[in-house]
Amino acid sequence: MRIAAFISLLFLPMSTPAADFEKAVPRGCRQLVVVTAADWGVSVATVRRFERAAPEAAWVPVGKAVPALLGEHGLAWGLGLHAVPGGDGAPRKREGDRCSPAGVFRLTAAFGVWEKIAGLKLPAVPLSPTLEAVDDPASRYYNRLADRAAIALPDWHSAECMGAVRDYALGLVVAHNPHAVPGAGSCIFLHLWRGARTGTAGCTVLRERELTALARWLDAAREPVLMQLPQALAPRLQGKLAASPTARGAVDFAVLKTHHGACRGRGTG
Repeated sequence: MRIAAFISLLFLPMSTPAADFEKAVPRGCRQLVVVTAADWGVSVATVRRFERAAPEAAWVPVGKAVPALLGEHGLAWGLGLHAVPGGDGAPRKREGDRCSPAGVFRLTAAFGVWEKIAGLKLPAVPLSPTLEAVDDPASRYYNRLADRAAIALPDWHSAECMGAVRDYALGLVVAHNPHAVPGAGSCIFLHLWRGARTGTAGCTVLRERELTALARWLDAAREPVLMQLPQALAPRLQGKLAASPTARGAVDFAVLKTHHGACRGRGTG
């Protein structure tokens, strides 16, 4: 498997005429991951999986609901396949706000250590000492995974060294901010939840068993999508959405360095 000079996190969004989140799901999508929290400022969440056999078919739940954690400050409207409602008073996602993006987003790729990503049905990027998640809004590589060793003149001053983060041993790329709008939030992932945490810098984290099951289930040919919303805004999907469970714990991202140079990241998000 080869890593190009950079791997874009982006897919062009589909337009939707209103904030109807189920309609924002692409017609070809047959796998849906629904993450719900009790309210905007809540970091405790529930993850449910759904699938359908055809565009007009009903969504069918897959497996059990599992707990997850969102950003330390909860949710904020992100940029994705949905239209962001106007005048609702809800926060908008910004770089470094420690919020997870709310909305509808494609799940485009996996990353991690080889033994965890081998055999997945998504494009998969193995971690390396030079793979970085660029969160510098001034960089032309903003909101991308970039291989520092393959780029002649890296122009970023803030990034995470992916291979130095234990929680990135397995992760999924969320196509948030697909046009890389500077400052609108970057490098959003679903990744491993280890240790005691109360929230993240902007990603969504799951325990290893649940994330592994999710990663193995996802199939690029079925156009998987993430829907991440406060409970009150989530579609009912045959009445299968219920209140979120509780969870406990705390996390932060450190300044990470490798022998190829300093990765000085705020924590992706």
